Amino acid sequence: MKNNFFRIAGITFMLSLSLFVLTCCSFGSQKEQNSKITLNFFNQKPEISTQYQKLARLYHAKHPNVNIQITTSGQGGGAAALQAKFASGEGPDIIMLGGLPEIDRYKEHLINLKNLQASKNIIPALVSGGLSNNRMVGIPVGLEAYGWSYNKAVFAKAGIDVSKITNYSEFLKAVQKLNAEKKQLGLEAVFGFNGGDTNSIASVSAQFTSLPYNNNLVKAFKSTTFSWKYEKQMKQYYDLIKKYNVQPILSVKYDPSVQDLFFNGKVAMIPQGNWIIPTLDGLEKGYVQKNLGMLPFFVKNSGSARILTGSSWYLGITNDHPHREKAAKDFINWMYTSKQAQNVIINEMRFVPATKNFDVSRLPDDLSKEIYRIGTSKKAQVPIHKQYPNGFTNQALGPYMQRYFVNRISWSNLKKEVSAKYRQLREIQSGE
Repeated sequence: MKNNFFRIAGITFMLSLSLFVLTCCSFGSQKEQNSKITLNFFNQKPEISTQYQKLARLYHAKHPNVNIQITTSGQGGGAAALQAKFASGEGPDIIMLGGLPEIDRYKEHLINLKNLQASKNIIPALVSGGLSNNRMVGIPVGLEAYGWSYNKAVFAKAGIDVSKITNYSEFLKAVQKLNAEKKQLGLEAVFGFNGGDTNSIASVSAQFTSLPYNNNLVKAFKSTTFSWKYEKQMKQYYDLIKKYNVQPILSVKYDPSVQDLFFNGKVAMIPQGNWIIPTLDGLEKGYVQKNLGMLPFFVKNSGSARILTGSSWYLGITNDHPHREKAAKDFINWMYTSKQAQNVIINEMRFVPATKNFDVSRLPDDLSKEIYRIGTSKKAQVPIHKQYPNGFTNQALGPYMQRYFVNRISWSNLKKEVSAKYRQLREIQSGE
């Protein structure tokens, strides 16, 4: 009886010990599993999706417990796709946001990034584009320049010295000379503006609506009126585009304007930014260094004109998944401070860095170097079109300007309709 008791007790102990060991193993396995993190990164720029995938792989190689899943949606559908993510309860960890109206929409989801190492080196003129209630919730993706992209070979063939174009009158003379000689130059037209794209129309408008705000993007975002301070110059340039553009102007789309008309020398100029650089060099290696130059819009006509430089996109980190915040911060820091990541950003994405004190000699072409010098100077001017109310570009400014291009609305009526829609949308979105 006594022996049976000890035998049963021994068996019970061994079973308990086995159960304890299994539990510990299971707990250890669970702990190991929990240490693996997948960050969800929502990207709104399809043209750099491949490069972001590469950055994710490079980071994972150094941090094997962190996977980064890139979700890309753009070409006009990014904002709606991002809203759908949050509506379904699947808010990403890292999100790309376009302008303060979009930042404002998600402000309750965004954490303060002020103490992030990546935040400390942001070019000063770009900081306000990532602020919400004085919190830094967005870091600029890159420094973008916007002006007249011109074909150096066409200008040289026409005998035009770009260094002498310092005001609107000289710009107009160059346009008229190019038009007069377009047959000899092999041009379809002087300009290849993509009038079918409302976003491009808004970008042009920024040349005339930005100066009144003197680099204060928050002030532009809060403005309840559309600025017509430089209305005369705005009309002059839009009329010039109407007259000397490839026709029909509304049929010209973004990709053909860059990849066919401009690249093949069928037009001399398009109003675009340095985001066309990877496309052009992808078509022909070294094309940008050899053929691409940029001129500013001469708004004040005072000799002080410079190319607008800013950032259309900002990266934010959400508070939807607190246990992944640290990994998200580490990844952002790595992208902005690691030389390995920067090499991908400047040589493959062909971005100009949005950080100060960058070694400009590392940039692969002279235009990018010039853009960095302009963007980091004390006289830099940032464009404000990304601060227009949500929907304004596609519902009002773009469509009305397209009607103006085809003579279906007068300038005075355009001005009245655009002003009213701007005020209405701003009041709705500000809750006033």
